[in-house]
Amino acid sequence: MLDAIIMNFTSAPILFFVMGVLAVLFKSDLRIPPDVGRGIVLFLMASIGIRAGAEIAQTPGGLLAAAPFALAALVFGVVIAAISFTLLVALLRLDHYNAGALAAAFGAVSSATLLVSLSMLDGMDVPYEKFVPALYPFMDAPAIIAALLLAKRSLDKTSAAKVAGSGPGDAKRGWGRLVAESVTNSGVYVLLGSLVIGLIAGPAQLAREMALFDTLFRGILCFFLLDMGILAASRLRELKFVSPLIIPFAIAISVISGVTAVFAATFMGLSPGGAVVFAALAAGASYVTVPAAMRASMPEANPSLYLGTAIGIVFPWNVLIGLPMYLQLAQSIAR
Repeated sequence: MLDAIIMNFTSAPILFFVMGVLAVLFKSDLRIPPDVGRGIVLFLMASIGIRAGAEIAQTPGGLLAAAPFALAALVFGVVIAAISFTLLVALLRLDHYNAGALAAAFGAVSSATLLVSLSMLDGMDVPYEKFVPALYPFMDAPAIIAALLLAKRSLDKTSAAKVAGSGPGDAKRGWGRLVAESVTNSGVYVLLGSLVIGLIAGPAQLAREMALFDTLFRGILCFFLLDMGILAASRLRELKFVSPLIIPFAIAISVISGVTAVFAATFMGLSPGGAVVFAALAAGASYVTVPAAMRASMPEANPSLYLGTAIGIVFPWNVLIGLPMYLQLAQSIAR
C-alpha cells in the first residue's frame, strides 16, 4: 500500500493538486478562470463517457451486461445517503437541513475523485472496465433525492410546505424538476451524451476521436487538479466554525463506503481496477451536483459545511490515502 501511495502522490496530476494548495497557502494570485475550469470539466466528462460507450458497445450483452452494475450504483447511493443522514442527526446533532445536504454529498459522486482514480490506474498500468465510470449518474441523482426526502420528512408540516410546495401536485413536480436538474447538469449531461455517442458510433468509428481524448486526458487532468487544489485549500478554512468531529466522521464514512464498494464490485465480477473505480464513485463526496440541488430544493443548508467537507476533507483524503488503499484491498481480494 505504501508503494501505491508514494507512486500516486508523486504522479504529475497529484503534484499539480499540491501546487494549487500551496498557491493558496503562499497567497499567490494564481486562479483558473471559471469558464476555462468549466471547459476542462466538460472535456474530462466527455472523455469518460465516450470511452465507456465504446467499451459497452463491444462488450457481449451490451447495456444489459452493465445493468446490474447500474442497479448496484443506485443502491449504494441511496444507502450511503440514508446512513449518513441518520448518523449526522444522531451523533453530530446536526439540524435536518445540514444533515440532508451533507448526506447528499456523501452519497453522490465526486467527479474529481473519479478522475483521480482513473489517472492513478492508468499511471500504474492497472486495467479496468471502461463502463464503470459511466455509472456516475446512477449513483449521483438517487443519493441526492434520497437525502432530500429524508430531510424533508423530518421537518414539520409548515417547513415541508415551504420547501416542497403547497400541495401533493407541487411536491411531485418539485421532485421531477430535481431529477431533471440532476441529469441535465452540464457535466452529467455531457457524460451521458458522450456515452450514447460511444454506444452508437462504436470503437471502430471513434479511432481518430479517441486518439485526441486519450492523448490529452492526463494533461488536461493536471489543470483540473490544479484548480481543485486551489479550491480545496480555500474551502478548508470554512470548517473552523464546524464541530471538529466532522473530520473523523467524513473520513470514516468515506472509508466504509469505499471498502464496502470494493468487496461488492469484486463479488459482482469486476477486475481490481474496476473495483477501485467503483469505490471512487462510492467514497467521494459531491461538490458539483449537490450545491445546485441544495440551492433549488433546500437553500437553508449551509454551503460552507457541505462544500468544505467534500473538497477540504474527503477529496484530499481519497487522493492521498483512500484510493491507493482501495487498490491494495482489491488486488489482495483478487489473489
